[in-house]
Amino acid sequence: MVGDRQGEAMMFRLQMFFLKLFAPFHTFVFRLTGGRLMGKFGLPVLLLTTTGARTGRQQTSPLLYIEHEGTLLLPASLWGGPRNPAWYHNCIANPEVVVETRGMRRTMRAEIAPEEDRQRLYDLFKAGSGHYAGHEARTTRKIPVVILRELDG
Repeated sequence: MVGDRQGEAMMFRLQMFFLKLFAPFHTFVFRLTGGRLMGKFGLPVLLLTTTGARTGRQQTSPLLYIEHEGTLLLPASLWGGPRNPAWYHNCIANPEVVVETRGMRRTMRAEIAPEEDRQRLYDLFKAGSGHYAGHEARTTRKIPVVILRELDG
């Protein structure tokens, strides 16, 4: 049991290393191509720019998303890791975010899906990509879904 936890912790650290290594590259390619190259192999990709909950600095994350009933949905799965991603905490602390999709840049408001809707919305990701079922199976936490809504006016 301890060996399993140590292995999972090591795998998570390795995933975080690659995420930090490749996220700036993905962001660069996304902006260079207007997002046309990203998302060709599954769910579409957006760039989410949040204000850091602790630092106050702008942080940009390339994320998979689903359009649903006039909103954009983001799964805070972090590959099934033991904790929620930093961008999720940033959305809670500072819900006004900037989203880039297919050459469009807009300011939106982030909110966390209520518990009664969370699983139904997360199931949309599992239907779109089998990886999300694996993320859910690897973690004991309930994976939050973030809803991005257009700002009024």
